[in-house]
Amino acid sequence: MDTRTQPQLAAAHADLRAVVAPSLIRVTETAALACARHIGRGNGDRLRAAASAAMLEALERLGIAGRVVLGPRGDQFLSHGTAVGESGVGGFDLAVYPVEGSSLVAKGMAGAISLLVAVEPDSFPKLPAVWYAERIVAGPAARGTLALDEPLVDNLRRIAFARDARVNDLAVAVLDRPRHNQLISELRDVGARIVLLEEGEISGALLAASEGTGIDAMVGIGGLQETMIAACAARCLGGELQARLWPRNEEERVLAGPEAGQILGLNDLSPEHVDVAVTGISGGPLLRGAWYGRQGAQTESLTMSTRFHTVRRISTQHQEI
Repeated sequence: MDTRTQPQLAAAHADLRAVVAPSLIRVTETAALACARHIGRGNGDRLRAAASAAMLEALERLGIAGRVVLGPRGDQFLSHGTAVGESGVGGFDLAVYPVEGSSLVAKGMAGAISLLVAVEPDSFPKLPAVWYAERIVAGPAARGTLALDEPLVDNLRRIAFARDARVNDLAVAVLDRPRHNQLISELRDVGARIVLLEEGEISGALLAASEGTGIDAMVGIGGLQETMIAACAARCLGGELQARLWPRNEEERVLAGPEAGQILGLNDLSPEHVDVAVTGISGGPLLRGAWYGRQGAQTESLTMSTRFHTVRRISTQHQEI
């Protein structure tokens, strides 16, 4: 029986998180390295399995107790509810994405990442079980200026004003999907530059929420789970994200209920205290890709924490691969 007082337990819990937060990149690095072996080889199923198995093994080695609550549906090793490190210490709810952009990796294209989010147990918001959300993402300069319920051009003007630019100077990322055809036409009509993404709901949001990536905003409809994960990262980066549930059918409209039209901000989509790790797999404007050489490998990662108000870019040399 633990005889420590409540303040002592809270202090021990905080000390644990101070140790665990920077260690999360070991997990995403392991998954990224396993996945990067399959760059350009055309087998999406194999690379997804390799990344997931590597992430699960790395989580077990990390020595924490946790459960997967958000992540890609149907993951072979890290499906919703998967418990990891049951004999470990502490307790975390985890959002996992062993590889986002598997088709990019299979084709040898840039933009794929591996990502992990750790939060306090039961702290992710409880939102209706709909599949999609409409969202807009921008960087720190636009914090507090976005209004998803207003016309897109007005939001773009605010983003442009925040960085002392014009709307036709902005680069706006959009997933290349048929559901975005009208949105793309609207962006062209207002003169914004468009960056079409084959994949990357989360990485595109990271690009928009970060400074110096060449992407000023991301707009469109994407997965609700991915939107929540992106909100965790945007919160760490000081960026802005607003979303609104986008029911696909009558059943989801019933599930959404009165929340269907509600504008959701960072406080509605992510916990206050989040720790995030992201590692590049195939490279891109956000992070360099995993690189292999005769004496090992190299990765580049971001480790972010709202708890410690830090964003670190880490280049790691792996001596034995």
